Amino acid sequence: MSRLYLLGILFLFFVPLFGCSSNSQTVDSNDANELINENSSRAIELSEKENVEEIAEATLEEKQEKNNGNNSLSTPQLDSVSQEEMELLKETLRKYIFDEYMGSSDYGYAKGVNWTENFYDNLTAEEIWNVIEEYKEMNNGEEGTLFDQASYLSVNAPIKDNWEELFLENWNNSPYSDDNEIEAMIDKGDSVWIYTETLPYTGEKDNYPFITLFKRTGFWHG
Repeated sequence: MSRLYLLGILFLFFVPLFGCSSNSQTVDSNDANELINENSSRAIELSEKENVEEIAEATLEEKQEKNNGNNSLSTPQLDSVSQEEMELLKETLRKYIFDEYMGSSDYGYAKGVNWTENFYDNLTAEEIWNVIEEYKEMNNGEEGTLFDQASYLSVNAPIKDNWEELFLENWNNSPYSDDNEIEAMIDKGDSVWIYTETLPYTGEKDNYPFITLFKRTGFWHG
């Protein structure tokens, strides 16, 4: 009887311990599963974030490459042109304008190719090259004649900052300066109206200048 009583007590003692142990293992197992799930979710989020960043970077690089490509197309391709080529074009047009055209019977003021030598020489070879390249682009790559190029250059050559200095140099070396001191210079954009003491500026409607100077070419007419 006492033995059965003792076994009963031991049974009652071990059953709760076994239950607690089982519950503890279940809780630990659940915590582990939650931790694994949480880590997996974080890994997925990081992976998705990295993918989004990679796509964004790739898109940005594509846009930059596209922009660089567009810029390279719109920029004059001077890298492939030697300085000798540009200087040769400048010299060729110079010889044509002053030696072959303006000094020939074919010359006519109304035809539009009218230059002074110091204004032409004041242009750089690159400036002349760019103007002629622009002319060819407008004419589907056709070079045209030397007269065509000279005509386009006469209208589209850059106006240099020292145009007044160059003009006065020509004026003082001309016979007009002896009896006609310059009294006023009225800037008209591409041209300048020059008034002298013999024909002063009054501002009236019919107050025409003594000469009109063209700032691109340095040529003037009265």
